[in-house]
Amino acid sequence: MKNAHDDQEPSTTSVLAINRRIDPGSDPDATAPRPKGNRSTQPTTPQPPRDGSSPPQVLSGRLSLSGGNDRWMRGMVTAIAAILTLGMLYIASDLLVPIAIAALAYLSLRPIEAKICRWGVPQAGASALLIVGLFSSLALIIALLYSPAQQWMSSAPESLAAIRSKFQSVAEPLTAVDRAGTAVDDATVPLKEDQPQIEVAYEKPSIVDETVLINQTGQMLAFVAAIAVLTFFMLSTGDDLLNRTLGVLPNADSRGEVLKKIGDIQQSVGRYLAQITCINIGLGVAVTIVMWLVGMPTPVLWGVMAALFNFIPYVGPLAATSIVFLAAASSFDTMTRACLTAFAFWLTTAVEGQFITPTILGKTLKVGPVVVLVAVAFWGFLWGLSGVFLAVPLLIVQRKIFASFEATYPLAVVLGEDACEPGEECDPIKDHKPIAEASPV
Repeated sequence: MKNAHDDQEPSTTSVLAINRRIDPGSDPDATAPRPKGNRSTQPTTPQPPRDGSSPPQVLSGRLSLSGGNDRWMRGMVTAIAAILTLGMLYIASDLLVPIAIAALAYLSLRPIEAKICRWGVPQAGASALLIVGLFSSLALIIALLYSPAQQWMSSAPESLAAIRSKFQSVAEPLTAVDRAGTAVDDATVPLKEDQPQIEVAYEKPSIVDETVLINQTGQMLAFVAAIAVLTFFMLSTGDDLLNRTLGVLPNADSRGEVLKKIGDIQQSVGRYLAQITCINIGLGVAVTIVMWLVGMPTPVLWGVMAALFNFIPYVGPLAATSIVFLAAASSFDTMTRACLTAFAFWLTTAVEGQFITPTILGKTLKVGPVVVLVAVAFWGFLWGLSGVFLAVPLLIVQRKIFASFEATYPLAVVLGEDACEPGEECDPIKDHKPIAEASPV
């Protein structure tokens, strides 16, 4: 004969029974005497409710009512993926650096190529014209700088000797080779006049090793050739690759959104590189004039160096000033004149950095010095000197990519994106206000 409660529909009563079995202290009725009857020793398995809802899951003697384990798992997977990505960027730097430079060149030169194609020039011809013009300009600059650079490299030992005489206490370790040579000469003096004199020849270390220089020159030429070839094919066939990639997307709205994001990245990177290049060319001309006025030898060399080092924000001008100071100390007789020359160089770069660059790049860069320095250190650690020069353009690309997704938009704000999205009403913290004043407390 069936009991009446066997036909009852499963309800929350069965769930409470499970809770009492798992944790008797959680139910006040657990201490009440239970009715006598036929009690089974087997644990009761909850049946799924008939309304389609999922029953609570029992994990390790407790009810799993939250997704904490899933969050931990996602966090661990994200951390592992980030570590693997950083390792790949570091190990494959020889492959990725030319690709990154070619991609940035493509983003910068693509609008110019489009304008040339409107004149009836084929896309391959426009690409070849841009590549030839760009690398011819670089070759011309290198040819102009080769003679003064070679002059400074050939006179480097004498320059170091002059600096050493002025900084004797600092340059004391540099005299170790001279003292060793003198000791060897003294040790080889014959004890008697009839004994043959022994001559010992020793060579002082050279500033530049010819073998290393030849190897580095070959690697540099291969590096430049790889960038030129990659940039040419990106400019000539990049649209076809982009169209094939867009064909994978399901609808026209997705393709339009992707094209808009790519256009934003291209516009931001292209505008930054064009503006900073013009600024640095003007700075190079100004530094050349200033170095000529103070009587510094080869002023064109220092102007080009200032233009190149200014691509590295904050750190580049300071490093260039140090190099100019050392060169001036080896060229002039007094330390006062060397210090004044270095000060004139620094003052020219400081005026550009404090007034001209913020005025022109204020709306393009929109990032604080701390973030820029961290980016320079990060990419410099991964990719060396190339990463130092690529840090700011890559920072702009990262900011635009992060701003394209809702989950990563806070990272884009940290990298300089507007805190308020277009059309959104919010009250961001003003840049000129300290955090204590901006706090509502």
